[in-house]
Amino acid sequence: MTFKATKLSNGFHILTYEMPGAQSVAINLIAKVGSRHETEHESGISHFLEHMAFKGTKTRTAKQIAEEFDAIGGQFNAYTSREQTVYYAKVLPENTYTATSIIADIIQNSLFTTEDIAKEYNVICQEIAATLDSPDDLAFEKLSEVAFENQPIGRSILGTTETIAKFGTKDLQNYVAKHYHADNMFLSAAGKVDHDDMVKIAEELFAFTKGRDAEFAEAKYVGGVSLISKELEQSNILIGFESLSYLEVEAYYHTQILSLILGGGISSRLFQHIREDLGLAYSVGAFNSSYSDTGMFGVYAGTSHENLPKAAAALCDEINKIRVSVTEEELERAKAQIRASIVMAEEKSSYKSEEIGKHFSIFGRYDGPEVILDYVNRTTKEDILAAARNVFKGKPSLSVVGADASSVSYEDIVKRLG
Repeated sequence: MTFKATKLSNGFHILTYEMPGAQSVAINLIAKVGSRHETEHESGISHFLEHMAFKGTKTRTAKQIAEEFDAIGGQFNAYTSREQTVYYAKVLPENTYTATSIIADIIQNSLFTTEDIAKEYNVICQEIAATLDSPDDLAFEKLSEVAFENQPIGRSILGTTETIAKFGTKDLQNYVAKHYHADNMFLSAAGKVDHDDMVKIAEELFAFTKGRDAEFAEAKYVGGVSLISKELEQSNILIGFESLSYLEVEAYYHTQILSLILGGGISSRLFQHIREDLGLAYSVGAFNSSYSDTGMFGVYAGTSHENLPKAAAALCDEINKIRVSVTEEELERAKAQIRASIVMAEEKSSYKSEEIGKHFSIFGRYDGPEVILDYVNRTTKEDILAAARNVFKGKPSLSVVGADASSVSYEDIVKRLG
């Protein structure tokens, strides 16, 4: 398998990963801009812009865009995160040019008409409403909000109905001009792809000008509490802690392994004790989300209303235990999970296209799977204990959504965690 990178004279990066035996091509256009780059009055605009990319350009109507992709049997979509916006496609090799030309068109020539903005406003309002109606989604949203209070990184990627109602054609055009420039964009492709051909396609289709890197406010974890009482069938609880940046590469993988041991599978501590032994929760687990300057580690459970205080106590107990000891067997199982996921993902062109693009956009290089596997294989029990002590030393954040959210005491959680 061959990775190649070319930087055009304007700063635009073209990245490819040729996969022998692949019969498809996955294409990603990655913009290094997301919700944390927004000002307060721009809240939700990165996501809104991503939606508007499908609404028609100077050369194609929205229907024509849809018909062209269906005509080649392609898969096409986009998503927004806190630090990136990604447009992606998967097609047969002979349709690489067509797919890339559509992506180039919607990025550079979208019309952003007043009529289309009004329609998409209603669509995104429904998306916001769906989040508010989903107890687990709402709990996660509120956890970030209280952990990074009054900061872009803590705000919802969707924005609010109030902020997105103010967006107009000029707002979207100005946001594109500010952030969608050559130095901030990465075109990646993986599968049955020829690097030189991809470079030629990029030189023909993209006319990005140079610009400055997107700026954002440094994240400051503050921690806090959100208790939302709603009439629901189940209560959801999350306890979060400040984690670390993905730029701390080796420690990042130690923390990822920690999350697997604690709550990453059916053999994990949280699953085995809280679900299997105690029968307190149907869904239970742990996660680690990292950004360029901070991160969030959390544990969660979905439980019955009457068992909410018990589930909270059990989550705290498992956190305390993992700060003290980790077995060799647990470590080896977690390593095996990561090794298997990496090796199996290597077979997927969609995964590889996104991986090389994101990795290069963050580090300015691509470290292959052998580098990651080396970090994983060298990890010791002492590394995991150090990661646990580092993550769980700080102030916790608490988010609860349930019929009686106040049945969980934040002060009690702080006390239990020492």
